Amino acid sequence: MFKKILCPVDFSEFTKDVVAYAVDMAKQYGAELHMLHVIPNLTYFTPYESFLTPENLVAIEKNIQNEVDRDFGKVLGKVDIDVKKAVRTGVAFVEIIDYVKSEGVDLIVMGTHGRSGIEHILIGNVAEKVVRKSPCPVMTIRPRGKEFKMP
Repeated sequence: MFKKILCPVDFSEFTKDVVAYAVDMAKQYGAELHMLHVIPNLTYFTPYESFLTPENLVAIEKNIQNEVDRDFGKVLGKVDIDVKKAVRTGVAFVEIIDYVKSEGVDLIVMGTHGRSGIEHILIGNVAEKVVRKSPCPVMTIRPRGKEFKMP
């Protein structure tokens, strides 16, 4: 029985489909839906001081909350489920796993971009890392029309 379902959102073109799956699962199980967006900490990628000061982070979190409401409000408004929205800063798969542990999440529903070959090596795959490290089941959703390519 799933009581808490996490749906990490990255606002890519496929995110709405993933959210629809997560909403359907939450509705089916009477679960609470958690939506998490992870802001990459730019200090990992650049030698400059991060622009994510506490004041900037509060403003960014508010904007992301508004984006969640705007982009997914139609889907979320049609169902009677509890929704919790969160924003974290850091490495996406690490923050997702930490969130799962701290909130007692029972299931993760997330998209996969289906990268392969050199793109997979260079960019990596958040979904793959989450599947390997997650203490709970992970349901991955592949983008519609995305074909698997052999590496």
